[in-house]
Amino acid sequence: MDRVPVSSWPSGFGLLHGRPFHVRGATAYSHYDDPRAEVTLARRAQLNVLELVEFDTRYHDLSDTMSEATWTRVDKVIATARAAGLHVILHFAEYGQSLAAGGTTPTTVDWKPYLSFVANRVNTVTGVAYKNDPTIAMVQLYGEIDAPNFGVPTAGTTEQMTAFFARTLAQWHELAPNILASSGGFSYLNYSNSGIDWQTIMADPNNAACGVEVNSTADRDVSVPNVSSYCENLGKPWFLAAWSSCYNHNPWGPEDLDHFPDDATMAAHAREMKLLALGRRADGPAPAMPAIGSDFWNLGASPVVEGTCDVGPQFPQTFAAVREPVHRVG
Repeated sequence: MDRVPVSSWPSGFGLLHGRPFHVRGATAYSHYDDPRAEVTLARRAQLNVLELVEFDTRYHDLSDTMSEATWTRVDKVIATARAAGLHVILHFAEYGQSLAAGGTTPTTVDWKPYLSFVANRVNTVTGVAYKNDPTIAMVQLYGEIDAPNFGVPTAGTTEQMTAFFARTLAQWHELAPNILASSGGFSYLNYSNSGIDWQTIMADPNNAACGVEVNSTADRDVSVPNVSSYCENLGKPWFLAAWSSCYNHNPWGPEDLDHFPDDATMAAHAREMKLLALGRRADGPAPAMPAIGSDFWNLGASPVVEGTCDVGPQFPQTFAAVREPVHRVG
C-alpha cells in the first residue's frame, strides 16, 4: 500500500513497508473490551487486519473522542494485534460523527488537533508512538460520509467536502508520514447528483487508496467498476473498504447487498465480495483491476439474533467462506 505504480505490484496486492500485502480485514466494532478474544477470532478467520471504527467509549460524544478511557482501550487492541502479528486500520469516522451529533458540519472543522493527538500519542502498553507504529497499516478519515446533495443538514457542500479531504489528508501526512492515509470508503457514487467530487478526492497525492463500499447492487455494478477504472488510470490502488453479510429474514429490498435470510446466502455473498476484491465477477461488470483487499463489517462471535452483522463461528458457512484462502476463491 505504499505509493508506487500499480503496474509494479503483484496482482491483487499492495506494498506495506516494502513487502507485498493483501488486506484480509474486518471491523471489530463493539468488541474492543476483550481484545484478546477478538484477535484470536481474527486469527481463526485467517485475517491479517482489524479495522478499528466507532471505538469511543461513549457513542458519538465529542468529549470522549480524545479521552484517556477511549484511547487506553485502543492502545490495548493495537498492542494485542501487534503481539499476534496482525495490523490495524484506524478509522476516524467516529470523530466526524461526533461533530455531526453536536450539530456541527464535520467538513468545516479543522481536524488537525484531533489528528495531532492521535499521531503523537504513545501507546501505554507498547511505548510506541502511533505515528511510528508499523502495526498501523493505514488510517481512514471518514468512510461512508454523507452526500452533500441528499438533504443531510450536517453534510456540508461539495466544495467544503473536497477542501476537507485535501486539507486533512495533507495534515495527516505531515504529522505521520510513515502511516498511510485514505479518505475512507465512499457510498452514493452510483448517483451522479450526490455532490461527492470523488475523482478529485481520490486523485489527491496524499490519498493512498481509492476506497469504495458495497452495500447495494449499484455499488457493486456501477461504483466499483468506475472507481477501479479511474484509479487504475491514476496508477493508484482501490480498496473494498466495507461489505456486510448481515442476518435478516427480510432483506431491505432488491438492491440491498447487506442483509440475507440465512447462513448459506450470507456465505455466498462473502465469497462474491472476496472474488470482487480479486478483480473478478461470476456474472456482471468486473472491477478494472484487483483491489489491495477488503474489510467486512463485522467480526464477532455474538449470538445469532435478527439483524446481527457479526460474522463468526455462529454462522459456520459464512465463517468458512471468510476463512478460505484468497487463491482458492472462485
